[in-house]
Amino acid sequence: MHGRTWAGSVVGLLLVAGAVGGAQAHDYSASRDLGVLSPTHARSGAVGIPTDAPHVGHRGGTVVLDEHGLLVAERNAAAVIRADRDGAPVASLDFSGALGELVTDGGALAFVADRAGNRLVRLDTSDSGRLQEDTSVTVAEPYGLGLSPNGATIYVTSVADHRLVAIDTKTMKEAWSVELRAEPRGLAVSADGTRATVGFLSSGALAEVFLDTQGETVRWHALDPRDHVKVEMEFDDWSDEKVPVATISEARSRFSVPTDQGRRHARNVFSVAYVGHGQVVAPHQVATPQMKRVPSRGMQDSYGGGPEEVPPIDHRLAVVSPREAGQAKIQVSELQHVHQPRAMAYDAKRDRLYVAGYGDDDIVGISDVSLPSAYSAWRMHRRMDTGPSACGADGMVVDGGTLWVHCELSRKLIRVRPDQLKLDDKPWHTESAVSVGPELAASKRPESVERGAELFRRGESNQISDSGTMACASCHPEGRQDGLSWRLGGAILQTPMLAGRVGGTEPYKWGGMDPTLNASFKHTIERLGGSSLSRSQRDDLAAYVQWLPTATRPTVASAAAVKRGKGLFEGTLECSNCHSGEAMADGNQYPFDAWGLEETDTPSLQGLAHTAPYYHDGSAVDLWALVTDKGSVHEMADFSELTSAQAHDLVAYLETL
Repeated sequence: MHGRTWAGSVVGLLLVAGAVGGAQAHDYSASRDLGVLSPTHARSGAVGIPTDAPHVGHRGGTVVLDEHGLLVAERNAAAVIRADRDGAPVASLDFSGALGELVTDGGALAFVADRAGNRLVRLDTSDSGRLQEDTSVTVAEPYGLGLSPNGATIYVTSVADHRLVAIDTKTMKEAWSVELRAEPRGLAVSADGTRATVGFLSSGALAEVFLDTQGETVRWHALDPRDHVKVEMEFDDWSDEKVPVATISEARSRFSVPTDQGRRHARNVFSVAYVGHGQVVAPHQVATPQMKRVPSRGMQDSYGGGPEEVPPIDHRLAVVSPREAGQAKIQVSELQHVHQPRAMAYDAKRDRLYVAGYGDDDIVGISDVSLPSAYSAWRMHRRMDTGPSACGADGMVVDGGTLWVHCELSRKLIRVRPDQLKLDDKPWHTESAVSVGPELAASKRPESVERGAELFRRGESNQISDSGTMACASCHPEGRQDGLSWRLGGAILQTPMLAGRVGGTEPYKWGGMDPTLNASFKHTIERLGGSSLSRSQRDDLAAYVQWLPTATRPTVASAAAVKRGKGLFEGTLECSNCHSGEAMADGNQYPFDAWGLEETDTPSLQGLAHTAPYYHDGSAVDLWALVTDKGSVHEMADFSELTSAQAHDLVAYLETL
């Protein structure tokens, strides 16, 4: 396998886009397409060549570069791999389960987030032919990593505790931590070491944490588009019939929030990075889950979106400029050529940002990314390789004139030399420009799970959704949930978590209408407008979602409060009458007052702390709203007699489920 060219390997690519013009300023009301930029507009902001490149180790990833070569976090193999500059494995260090990110200072200092083991591990990488564990510190489900410029402190996101944790790299002791929001993932540290920016899966904002205040100051930068999409019926000149037409409807005022209909939500910020001029870049997706229902257009049972020009999900890149007069500038550009942007790498010498789509393995190179003249320099588009040939690009790093791409699904490294690629609309073949290394490690997952994982992430597939707009992972990143409530025909229904919740919890769907997982997937794909998967493919999807591990519980703050809350749950409130067994679900349906559903299925409570909002319609924004009866469902339990202290105890217990 070693030395094969991309044209006949893991992710056969076509070079299809060339240099185009400048960028249009965006203030939440419009977007610019990085594939087709207007040369007559310019983004406001810095105009000089950047000299403040981010320091090595300012952010982590699945593939990083140190003095000996490449280090890779092979998540499906549960191992850290040392690879040479041909992409071949040299040494490995095994772990018990899933990993988060790796980070290195470029020399001998390296760390890995042992996600399954709830540890941050310091690695001994001094020997180029051997990897060893040095020491570790407990962190609840660590994921994102970033080093301070001097390497004295490492910052870690804790998925389970929703926190950013600062740890001394020498003593491996916690210095401080700050609570943020649910589902934190990647982070990046500024060149001056004063700030860290954190991204989230189920929140439409970035957290800017001021490190010199030890997290006491946190500013939030909303990525949600300000203006709503409005659907109106207008006469079509050709058919002389009324058809739905979408327009952007500006909010009445910044103090008056319109209805959820037409609201757009930023989600799935897996990674962030600093680029030139102290700017932060954050690839993400934007969802439009609730639009006006237009039955005549076949939307009786579809997911979100609206007319053809309003897809349920599209993909974007946010650029957050330093604060000017107390207000940061956020500009958002469309990324039409990548599906589920998750991996990126910054080439400071060229001021070029590379962004890869996890769902389709396409890569775009955005030149002058920190300047008003940012433009899409080129795009690499793969042929529709699926199954064992798929990549699942989840990490990238720049090594001089080489771009390394890591494939989560094939567990291989792809070497790209961007400057050797030429414009061509035909298949190209050049061994010097693109090559694929050998498999770095064998997966620990069964073959059916591997096949299901590839189907789950697959974007741009008409089998899954209409025009390939949506993938399973679009709403269920890592098998979790996006925190949104979607219009599904006549109902507004919340995205449920899948990880740790589907095995043995039949029937499925909020109404309990699907008796098996296979039937549930078939129904979902029909709603998405896909051409359908075969029964065996749906069985592979079922194998994957049943393999997904249960979300890690948050650290218990008060064991006494949890014990009292459990007593309320099982005794006074009798919640365990329905939420029982290992899955904490009885498999029955109940006639709650659920708009759009005649009956509501009992949901599993596994990983409850990470699944806000709550109820079928997401009407309880958090667990406190649930136990104080602020949601739309009031017949589930009688919370009226709970004191404030008892409500806090109940929340403490529910967070441990």
